[in-house]
Amino acid sequence: MTDSANDRFPYRFAIAEVLANLRASPIRTVVAGFVAALAGALVVAMTALDVSRIAADNNQLNLAGANLLLVQRSDGLRLDAARCDSLLTLDSVAAAGGVLNMERAVASVERGVSFDVIRATPGYGAVAWPSFRMTSRTSGTLGIIRPLAGTRVAERLGISDNAVLAYSTASADHLLQVSAAGAGARFTDLDNSVVVPAPAVGGATECWVEARPGARANVEYLLLGWFDEPGRLLVNRAMADLPAGSSPQERLDGRMSRWVPLMAVGFLGVFQCALWLARRSEIGLYTLAGLTGGRLAAMAVTDYLLTTAVPLAMGAMSAAVWLAPTLGDLVLTLTAWDCLRTAALAALIPLLVLAPLRAVKPFDAIRGR
Repeated sequence: MTDSANDRFPYRFAIAEVLANLRASPIRTVVAGFVAALAGALVVAMTALDVSRIAADNNQLNLAGANLLLVQRSDGLRLDAARCDSLLTLDSVAAAGGVLNMERAVASVERGVSFDVIRATPGYGAVAWPSFRMTSRTSGTLGIIRPLAGTRVAERLGISDNAVLAYSTASADHLLQVSAAGAGARFTDLDNSVVVPAPAVGGATECWVEARPGARANVEYLLLGWFDEPGRLLVNRAMADLPAGSSPQERLDGRMSRWVPLMAVGFLGVFQCALWLARRSEIGLYTLAGLTGGRLAAMAVTDYLLTTAVPLAMGAMSAAVWLAPTLGDLVLTLTAWDCLRTAALAALIPLLVLAPLRAVKPFDAIRGR
């Protein structure tokens, strides 16, 4: 191609020609844009659905006690309740609380109703009822600030929020202002119990610790030396380890939606190649007219931006805006990451288009061969 030919067909001519072709073929333009937008929306939807399901399963495991640890002394003596309560200051600990003592009680009004009264440190409520959160900021963490009644006790005695409960134990009569904890107790015996928060003073019969997701092994190791009584502690897991490959992190690493960006871009690449090859006669005419590979590349890139890149981004953004209110932080993060991977892979589509175009022979293309 001579310099005069380059002057005759500047890059702006190639761009203008693409715009003219898009206006002249509205069906092709709309179909190409729709397919790209649909691909972008599917990337977001498939990733959000896949990760949301894993996150929901992980939440169920956490509620069931997947990260819960029980600390006791092997000799049956008490643990330091203050040390148990101080675990709340660790970033790797989501909740912690100790049981100070437990007594059998009988309701003063309904004499046939008996239940357990558990005195525990404030953090124990967040361990026992993970769905129940009342702020107690003495240690900058979550706990309970008033007694809580389990579901069975609340139903039998008609307890709601801020109800007055009178009961008797072997030692004395008591009068408490209690609230119903609601469903979701981690331990079934708590349904027939009243948990009374008390200062973390003296000894605790047991200390319950919930590690944050992914930190259970580290917290378990830390607990072995936390109470300054090595060799006398028993640290047990509330739930056995999951089978290999079924942990939330392993499921995230192996999720099928990781391949959706590659499949979406692969389909769009083949689709765009097919659209361009259907116009082989036009490409032959452009080549005979003197358009160089650089001008054809400019046409391919411009066409890609208008019929693929912009609709792809709009489809992904529309799906993300529609789904965002129902998604958690983890789902949004991984969805955004998959969108970035899709955009990076989609940038290769013009190269996929140019490869077959360069092989087009002008005379054969014009004559339909």
